[in-house]
Order: sequence, then C-alpha cells, then structure tokens
Amino acid sequence: MVRGKADSKRTHCVSVRLNAEELARWQEARRQTERKELGAWVRAIVEESLNGHPGVPGDVPRVPEINENAYTHLVQAAQDLRSLIALAGEQGAALPADTDATLARLGNAALQVRGLPAAPESSTRPSR
Repeated sequence: MVRGKADSKRTHCVSVRLNAEELARWQEARRQTERKELGAWVRAIVEESLNGHPGVPGDVPRVPEINENAYTHLVQAAQDLRSLIALAGEQGAALPADTDATLARLGNAALQVRGLPAAPESSTRPSR
C-alpha cells in the first residue's frame, strides 16, 4: 500500500489511545516494516485487513529504498524548477512554452516512483 492517490486528500482523523506497552509493541512492529510513520503503518494494516489480507505487520508493502531516493531527487528537481520559474518571472523573463509541461512531467515522475498513477494534465499545472 502506498501513501494515497493524487485525488484522495485525507480529511478525517481517527484517534486511538494506547498504553506505554501497546505503543512500544506498535512502534517495534512498524520499525520491522521500515515504515517511517506510525499512522501510515496503521492505515496500511487496516486497509490490508479490510481487503481480505491479514494485517501482519511484516507484510506491509513499501516503496523500495531506491525509489525513495529517486522520489527525493525528483521532488528537489521540481522545487528547483519552481524557484527558477519564480526568479524568471520576477525579472520579467519569458518562459519557454513547455515550462508547465516540464514541471508536470517531473511531478508525475515523482508520483509514479511512489507507485501512484500520474495526475491528469490539468491538475499538474503549477499555480502562479
């Protein structure tokens, strides 16, 4: 299970109270899957269980490490491009016609590295 879909913003919060022993067990189980966030781990376990797969902590799929590195580099490249676009705009420079498309391709590449579908063309355009 991956982080979510581009069109599925999470707006609801569910709280669970744990005692110290329960929290320690949950954190250890999460660490064994190498997930970074407890909430994402819990969500993945519950979703796997609801989809007919027992929620065994070690069986939660995650993005391979190489993809995490690729994702980080793609996000940084997109941020750098946005900074260059902003600087060019401040200086009144004309941008190449394919600037928005290039930024959209970077964003979609980052989504695909995370195992998510590419965003529709219209939703990948940066707001200026």
